Amino acid sequence: MNNDSSQTINTTLSIYVADTLEELLNNEAMNKEYSSGETYFQEDRCCMLSYSNDLFEIIFSHSLTESEIIQLKVFGDRIINFENQLQSDWNGYAIAALLLLESKITDLKPEYLSAHKKYSREGMIHRVIDERRQKALKEQYRFEFADNIYGDHWVYTDKGKRYKVFLRDFEQETGYSDSLDAQVNKLGTTKHIMAAFNRIKTDKRLFKKLSKELPFIEIYLDPVNDYRISKFSNASFPEELQELLHRFFGSRDYIENDRTKDFLPFLEEAANHEQIVIRPEVFFKIDKAYNRDMLSWLKSQFEIPYDQIKASLYPYQKEAVSFFTFKEGGILADEMGLGKTLQSIAIAVAKKTILGFKKTLIVCPASLKDQWKKEIEKFSNEKAQIVSGSPEARALQYKESTSYFIIANYEAVLRDFVAINKAGVDLLILDEAQRIKNFETKTSTAIKRVHKRHALVLTGTPIENRISDLFSLMQVVDAEFLGPLWEFSYRHCLFDHEKSNKINGYYDLKGLNKFLKPILLRREKRKVIEQLPNVNQLDIIVKLGWQQADYHASYAKGVSQILKKKFITPVDQTRLYQLLAAMRMVCNSTYLIDTETNESTKLIELEHVLLEKLDLLNSPRKIIIFSEWLKSHKLIADILRKHGLSYIEFNGSVPVKHRGVLIKKFEEDPNCKVFLSTESGGAGLNLQVADTLINFELPWNPAKKNQRIGRIDRLGQKNNHLTVLNFITQDSIEMRIAAGLQLKQNLFDGVLNESNELNYVDFSEKGKSQFLDELKSMMTEFETVGDLEEEELSNEKNDLEEYAVVSNLQVEEVSEGEIAEADEKDLSDEKDREVVDGEDEKPMPVSGHQQATEQLEEVLSQGMGFFAGLYKMATGEDMKSEEQTIKVDGDTGEVTMKFKLPGFKK
Repeated sequence: MNNDSSQTINTTLSIYVADTLEELLNNEAMNKEYSSGETYFQEDRCCMLSYSNDLFEIIFSHSLTESEIIQLKVFGDRIINFENQLQSDWNGYAIAALLLLESKITDLKPEYLSAHKKYSREGMIHRVIDERRQKALKEQYRFEFADNIYGDHWVYTDKGKRYKVFLRDFEQETGYSDSLDAQVNKLGTTKHIMAAFNRIKTDKRLFKKLSKELPFIEIYLDPVNDYRISKFSNASFPEELQELLHRFFGSRDYIENDRTKDFLPFLEEAANHEQIVIRPEVFFKIDKAYNRDMLSWLKSQFEIPYDQIKASLYPYQKEAVSFFTFKEGGILADEMGLGKTLQSIAIAVAKKTILGFKKTLIVCPASLKDQWKKEIEKFSNEKAQIVSGSPEARALQYKESTSYFIIANYEAVLRDFVAINKAGVDLLILDEAQRIKNFETKTSTAIKRVHKRHALVLTGTPIENRISDLFSLMQVVDAEFLGPLWEFSYRHCLFDHEKSNKINGYYDLKGLNKFLKPILLRREKRKVIEQLPNVNQLDIIVKLGWQQADYHASYAKGVSQILKKKFITPVDQTRLYQLLAAMRMVCNSTYLIDTETNESTKLIELEHVLLEKLDLLNSPRKIIIFSEWLKSHKLIADILRKHGLSYIEFNGSVPVKHRGVLIKKFEEDPNCKVFLSTESGGAGLNLQVADTLINFELPWNPAKKNQRIGRIDRLGQKNNHLTVLNFITQDSIEMRIAAGLQLKQNLFDGVLNESNELNYVDFSEKGKSQFLDELKSMMTEFETVGDLEEEELSNEKNDLEEYAVVSNLQVEEVSEGEIAEADEKDLSDEKDREVVDGEDEKPMPVSGHQQATEQLEEVLSQGMGFFAGLYKMATGEDMKSEEQTIKVDGDTGEVTMKFKLPGFKK
């Protein structure tokens, strides 16, 4: 909304209000009511709760405990009391509300006026207190009251949790609670305080029984006064105490926040007076003030020790290290591909050197633990330990590990946060921190209970779909920075008129961006692109799902059984190729080998990368996605269509005459964002318009990977800096491919004996043992379902569900101004048959259960047929089927195969 339209709304509303007031003033029948309305207005009995462009909610206070909400609505060219709809039904309360509206018009920020409801600060406070009160009255609390009404009382929930409460003001019903909510809510009350007040006020016998004299002076942080250090007492104390209080507080009951450090001598003197009770939060506040001053001083005295990092950091990366080293917390929200991991390692090392930190806990998705360890030991001189084992073993590792870096996944912290707190943490680093964006989940709550000196949050998407995502992250960094959620909501959320828990939109996001600058750092690739290498490659590590791991392990067992044989038949060769191919395929999805299922951690992560990390819906990016299997294309295309993303599919079945049209559309159509390609796009294809390439799986041959990159990294490329994302499944054959196991599509070229005159191939020949040993070792690793601890495996399903959490932009439920958790989504099951670049691929889906003898013979016969076809293509000769026999012993499983190969013609 521009300034002119804002001014028009402002002026028009002023005219409507003035005209309505004039009508009421000139109506003799309303003289008494109008006079009462003016009196009520002068007595400040009205408060604006919420407003939109045509509806205003104002609360009128009859007394301290009774009030009513008045709705004033724009109706035509006048204002009406919406409750009654008729001018004659105006009363003094509504007229007072109308006078308040007149006085507030210039403060209503007309640029944010819309069809949605915007709360005022007072309105949101009224709402959340009312919501808390309703919950307090419904809960079944048990109480243990002190002898004195001003003593510390205990409130027990029906789940056995205990909270200490102190009742301070019996008119406003404010007090103290040792709950976490009381420390941040800025309300001066909680459900437990409300429940205690209600019990004392309704139980006359209890009220009469309790002493009414405050026996001590309370020093506390006042929630309704910006948590300033404050005092409370209602009795006379010795002159010595009165003098001490006056020396620090003067005539006020609080001290300004900029004098917090000056209050330390009071704590020392107060230790000699039993009548002074100091709440723990006061000590924390003073300690925090000193720590921040110390960090500021250290920044002026020390240089960042970049020489302890085994890498040359780019200028923007050094900026981040300097920015966060001397802060207690912050969010590093760089766009994907800018090296958040390396920057955080450098920050942690700097904090160790300068601040003397002893332990850094890194919390990340389970699939990234090994990657973190590898990066830490590659780029620094520090050691890293991955936490594993039984609960007792993990607790010991947190406490006694000599490594500076301790690495744990989110699910482990959910179970271990008590042990972690006992061990102590200096720096907490959260990777992929959007995992805790839903602030009421158990994982999110556990993370926020971890005690730490400093915190660093890493995420490329601090706000995915809702600004409450950011609020949840900030609770880890600094719970006070954004204030309570209700305050955050009234400043930025637009609510629905009919459904009070529904958020329709957000406002003042520029103001929020400016407010976050001291604590959040985000750089986009386009702004630092000149500092980046020409091609920046990143590995995206995902975990095998349960079904994927089972299939993968079964195939690995099949490979191992073949490799244990001294002599390998041609059918064994075919079978070995099929099994290895199936191991790779299941890393993409179980759908590629079993069309009745579709478990794929890659697809979930790909969707997240495209929509959130690369922001494909809102950016002009052009992306190429390579996968050699067309079934993978089908699954990826389903995701693209679901989100309305236009794409091109390019494979061997596309006629040559049509390929130019497809490429031109991708190059020239700004809405066509994705180019799905098989290896057919790896040669003779120029796609310089793309700036990002995704390898959904790595090819056996590194040359093919380089060939893919060559499609965009060539003369005429419009983008000087390209990003290549390699999707790699952890604890799978893909990790070994990435580590350098180089196998070509014709797997045994250069390894097997090339003589076609032999009926058998001897794997023991010199020069082949090294390759075979590596292959055997690899299969041994994969014969079990991963290397996770039993307890961690039990949480695998939850791990995947967290990846699948999505947010609904149109309907967001809010309780006490808090946005509820999003719904989970399920991966859709698909049914189809697999085609590799236009050709049938027939891997045998070994499920881990023993195959029937007949099925095995049938499959081996198919393998023999496959091999015969290859033989004919190579020699032009047919294998004689009558001389081929295959027999499987049903008891021992032993396979006997016999066939004869014709010799080559000279």
